[in-house]
Amino acid sequence: MPSDSSASLPLVVLSGRPYEVGRQYGSLMREEIAHAVSIEDVSIRPMLEKLGVTEQAMRERMAALAALLPGDIHEEVRGVSDASGLPKEAILYHTLVLDILSGAPIGCSQFAAFGRATTDGKVLHGHNLDVPYPSLAKFLRPTCVVYRLEGRIPYVSVTFWPAALGVCSGMNAAGLSLGVNVPVAPLDPRVFYPLTFQNREVLSRARTLDEARAVLEATPRGGSWNLMLTHRSGQAMVWEQVGAHSGQYTAHPEQDFVVSTNHLRVAHKAARGHEAVALEMLQDMQEDSLHRYRRLEHLVRERQGDLTLDTAVDFLRDSEGATPSMKSICRADNALSMAYEPETLTLDFAAGAIPAALATRRRLQLGPLFQGATRETPEQGAFPMRGTAREQGCWARTFALQEDVYLEEHRVNGIPVLPGAAAIEWLAEVASVAGEGDVREVRDVSLEKFIRVRPERPTEARVRAVRRDEVWEVSAYADLLNPRGAVLRSDVLHYRAEVRLGARHQRVIPPGFGEARGAQGELPFSRSYVKDAYFHVGAPFRIVDWIRYVGPRDAVASLRVPEPTGYFASVPWARFWLDPFVLDGCFQLTGTLGILHNLRAPVPKGVHRLVLGRTPRAGERLGVRARLNREVGELLFHDFTVWDEQGRICLEAHDYCSISVDAYTPEQKVYLRTSLDPSGGLHSSEPKVRAHAG
Repeated sequence: MPSDSSASLPLVVLSGRPYEVGRQYGSLMREEIAHAVSIEDVSIRPMLEKLGVTEQAMRERMAALAALLPGDIHEEVRGVSDASGLPKEAILYHTLVLDILSGAPIGCSQFAAFGRATTDGKVLHGHNLDVPYPSLAKFLRPTCVVYRLEGRIPYVSVTFWPAALGVCSGMNAAGLSLGVNVPVAPLDPRVFYPLTFQNREVLSRARTLDEARAVLEATPRGGSWNLMLTHRSGQAMVWEQVGAHSGQYTAHPEQDFVVSTNHLRVAHKAARGHEAVALEMLQDMQEDSLHRYRRLEHLVRERQGDLTLDTAVDFLRDSEGATPSMKSICRADNALSMAYEPETLTLDFAAGAIPAALATRRRLQLGPLFQGATRETPEQGAFPMRGTAREQGCWARTFALQEDVYLEEHRVNGIPVLPGAAAIEWLAEVASVAGEGDVREVRDVSLEKFIRVRPERPTEARVRAVRRDEVWEVSAYADLLNPRGAVLRSDVLHYRAEVRLGARHQRVIPPGFGEARGAQGELPFSRSYVKDAYFHVGAPFRIVDWIRYVGPRDAVASLRVPEPTGYFASVPWARFWLDPFVLDGCFQLTGTLGILHNLRAPVPKGVHRLVLGRTPRAGERLGVRARLNREVGELLFHDFTVWDEQGRICLEAHDYCSISVDAYTPEQKVYLRTSLDPSGGLHSSEPKVRAHAG
């Protein structure tokens, strides 16, 4: 399988009216947009100089193109500006940058196959978007954005730069997909409707290919682009534009596929005189594009009749197709890679690495994301952990890798293990259903033993729930087995906690609480610091973006709430009381403080008190601040607080406890110390006195 349904890639879901959508985007993407604005001199300016475009010309063109945008776009831009704190002019500049430079070569490859070419007749659409400008590498921040604008067709846009409110590649809820290639052509000096916003109009208004054509025909078009469109009905076409000239082509009657790269096939033929000759010669000179075009035709013909979504992904990953007349499809500068199946509203994409097509991919079922209701409503999603009631007060749960897919990415010494954070969510879900109420607080959590899940057999477990006054006492049991499956001890306690139900108190963090900084600033965060020494923690758990150490025992981090899909085979959209992936991210943050303190692997053991606040939604950015309070023997005790963009507290943890395991080699300890404290300043300032139990 070329794609990983649990792979973690940025996903943002926006709903409401234009201004509201803009505020949501500006809030969620504030840091990315601010970063892009801060580095535009070293990322965009070298590209402008290479193309011979002055900064003044860029600003003038921005104003001219912005004047053509309708009022709803300007409302959205205003919302982004208000939420991000950046001037509206800066947002417009960054959202229109690709449109302003329409005609600047951006290498891309696309194909569509349908009918007799695919195994089931469904249309498939593949799109690799390449960015051949080295200075833009720092600028790239790929994101998958789902728009649910009021009164419009929901659609997804896969973007590669911050503040990209238009569309380069995407699909809507009607099963219409599109992607753009930019052919080599002279820059169009005329004022025309911005290309990426033209594409946005198509996706948000057109339900058929005919309606898409009508939108394009009614738009004052310009620039240079090859737009591939496909529809779930089994149709596909390419619309080319170069300056004032346009043309369209579809599949040959004898073959059910169409391809497009970075040269023109038909649009330039509408030109006349010197312009026609110049454009014709320019197309003949596009060796790279022509060779990729031939390679795509060859790949599709070779597998015609046997094409699936997986095959489409394989084509996008093609990196060994070089011959004297063909070049491979996956270029070294590939920034985004998308495969669409409009019939099932499936998107398979990769981003965040160069070349993107060869990186870990994500496969999304877009249907649930296109639904209009927000994900905070109680009816959305299902609790995946609680299991089935067997007898009064007892709930059985079978853990199997076929169902609990995420466990493959959480291993201890090579064996899939239920994360401590997931165990806490499990106990909370059982208490909630037993007491028929919302979880407010979880206390006195004890993580006694790991539940291991081997590939060859599932693990049967059960939770007992007993009410004691206002508290539900919940405890999880499973049999201990030897490697061959024989029972060594039955009904062994693995986890226990007390759960309080009821209304939550809404709280906010104190002013300046999340702004605390250290001497080293923000460090990119990754669980790769473990270096496979003891844990294997895969993509679903890598949601922490950066970390900054206020001191040797105090740290702040930023993380995104992941989309709750792909974790459980039978639950398309999971719902949680304490999102175990967010909670595990908090454990990771505290773990780095433990590693800085004693260079040992931190293993969760329990927590005295978890107080729930506002439930965050998928795609939101959260702040976390953790502090190492004391050490008792091999145990470390921490507090941490989680809050949202508005400063509303989502979770508070008091006395989270981990045990320090001496699992690292001397070489790994050196690596850990230099990775987490590159300047060495934290260790030199750390107090030498250990706190003991009183």
